Amino acid sequence: MRKHLRRYAVGALAIGAVAGGAAVALPGAGTGPAAGGAAVALPGTGTAPAEEWQPAPYGLSATPAQLLPSAVSTREPVRVVSTTLDKDGRPVVKVRTATDKAAAAELVKQAQKADNALGVEVDAPVEALADDPYKSMQWDLPKINTSAAQATSTGAGVVVAVIDSGVDAAHPDLAGQVLPGIDYITGTTGTSVDPHGHGTHVAGTIAALTGNGVGVASIAPGVRILPIRTLDAQGRGVMSDTASGIVWAADHGADVINMSLGGTSQVSAVTTAISYARGKGVTVVAAAGNSRASGSPTSYPGADPGVIGVAATDSADKVATFSNQGSYVDVAAPGVNIASTYPTGLGSYTYMSGTSMASPHVAAVAALLKGYNRNLTPDQVQAALESSAVDLGTTGKDTDFGYGRIDAAAALAKVTGATSPPTVSPTAAPTKTATATPTKTATPTPTVAKTVPVVTVSPATKQVTHGTSVATTFTVKSAGKALANTPVQVCVTEAGGSAVCTAATTGKSGTVAVKRTATTGYTVHVVVAATATTAEVTSPAATVTVKATVKVSRSKTSMTVTMTGVAGQTVEVQQLVNKVWTTVGDFPAAARTTVGDLVLKQKYRVVVPDTAGILGATSSAV
Repeated sequence: MRKHLRRYAVGALAIGAVAGGAAVALPGAGTGPAAGGAAVALPGTGTAPAEEWQPAPYGLSATPAQLLPSAVSTREPVRVVSTTLDKDGRPVVKVRTATDKAAAAELVKQAQKADNALGVEVDAPVEALADDPYKSMQWDLPKINTSAAQATSTGAGVVVAVIDSGVDAAHPDLAGQVLPGIDYITGTTGTSVDPHGHGTHVAGTIAALTGNGVGVASIAPGVRILPIRTLDAQGRGVMSDTASGIVWAADHGADVINMSLGGTSQVSAVTTAISYARGKGVTVVAAAGNSRASGSPTSYPGADPGVIGVAATDSADKVATFSNQGSYVDVAAPGVNIASTYPTGLGSYTYMSGTSMASPHVAAVAALLKGYNRNLTPDQVQAALESSAVDLGTTGKDTDFGYGRIDAAAALAKVTGATSPPTVSPTAAPTKTATATPTKTATPTPTVAKTVPVVTVSPATKQVTHGTSVATTFTVKSAGKALANTPVQVCVTEAGGSAVCTAATTGKSGTVAVKRTATTGYTVHVVVAATATTAEVTSPAATVTVKATVKVSRSKTSMTVTMTGVAGQTVEVQQLVNKVWTTVGDFPAAARTTVGDLVLKQKYRVVVPDTAGILGATSSAV
């Protein structure tokens, strides 16, 4: 009944696909600043492909005794992490918990035998890398030449994923800056919250509203934040959630990933996820760690391959007293007494220190580079950051600063071409000429600046079951008043597809209602046309997530399965064996299926996997 696939078949295809291919990088990448600060050319800029992801198996031949800790109990449970490849070669991370050694060993064996198994290991803890709050001034932005950089790029159109404790999407200085995300602590998607505050502080450094007269400024105000919560209210989490978050970010439009977190154990699921994200063109940035006083133990994911590891500096360009040393430190950035946003329920703004605060500075500058040139690869972004950094400490790369403290304007100059200094020519002797009669010129009529409408959407996120009718309402206002009878384009993007736009007009109250039957996940936004007095504006996108349904009813040795939102994907039948759900069969999904040959007095359930546009579902046990 079960269909067996040859193990590593997907991985073999991925490896074969890169034969004859070459990664394109900045010349001199990894060798420090260019001599004399000359611009570094980007060969093939605009056409360079993202590096191919090459999955590497791990833990598949190890014995349970080699993988598991010596003690496993109810008080000390173990989380067995397995990584498999789906039919598209995408890493899928699953975690199962055992409270005794025998059950844990069985979980390891099952994971090693799974179809398309890539790796098996034990989970590890991870935590936020920030020290206590401080009170100071926002000195960091001029230090890295933010204003000069923003004249060239604000990061518009770039998405930065913040894998952290969540983001307070309702914060007034982050209004409209935060996309719907995912929360691995509560198991939900949609509007983000942050009971800890760490992630909101990180997000504000990257993309707080700038020039709005309140709060703080940011480095890349044109960026949208994709919040991925993997840390709890105490700022603690596990590496398996971090790995899942990286894959989710790469699959949901992230251009840059920031991870202001770390732990001392390297987990291969995270390493694999980082490689997958880079293969999709995502630049990955992480904090280097705050344990200098403890001997600078290596911090992951900051030390993982393909990650830009970030150390922290103070306002005097000295390495922070807490900042880790290590060969994995690539660059440094301000990380002491950093002012930024904080959840509104916790005070709205605060000052914090840590490599957690340094990392988003680098992620934000990476976003500025991507905003200027969307085709830059992760290697090209990293090379521009490193070759333009202000060299501090030992000449060249060192273990405190890496290649140096970042400079946003200089990094942009590496990808735009440095401005040539003016040429000074000898001045000829002045020649006397008759003074001409002044000519009267007409005074130009002053141009009146157009107002920018504000568009709100309700609901911003919604999860529904397949076939549900969904209504999304956009409200357009200008100067606080409804913008009625104004042309708009309503643009719907279904999962895996491109935007399809249709013309519409706002009503008397300035609203546009979009109604759809949800048969796949989608986003919808509106583009408000310019008028004589108002500028064109694009609204925030509403996200609708669609979930499949599965119901089972049993009759002795058979059960009837009814499903909605399925399209022929393989559905698993699982049996509860020794308190562990074990896959015992599968079948192609259909609206109604009868499954036979069940064992009496044994419990079964059906698991419908996710598809590109529809979330999966798990039935009740029968």
